[in-house]
Amino acid sequence: MALALRLGMTLQDLRERMSAEELLLWMAFNRESPISDVRGDVQASIIAAAAFQSQGAKVSALDVLPQWGATELPSLNDDEEATVGESAFKAFLIHASETS
Repeated sequence: MALALRLGMTLQDLRERMSAEELLLWMAFNRESPISDVRGDVQASIIAAAAFQSQGAKVSALDVLPQWGATELPSLNDDEEATVGESAFKAFLIHASETS
């Protein structure tokens, strides 16, 4: 699908016009230089991680790489959400006070 989008063709066009040999060449090219938008996401995550690291954050490029299609977090009721938020905020404040 990504190849069809990059070439400005539909999947039907690819089936009709592209030989198996050409498809194998595109597959080999994709291994060296990804055709899809994943490459841009990886490059952006490297830049974002470098910016965070320059400010002292301990993150890697994988930490800031978008996870497309990831599963959603379970929904919480108001009381559970307040408890989770409060504990996360306390942990943040404790960590911030220890590092300063």
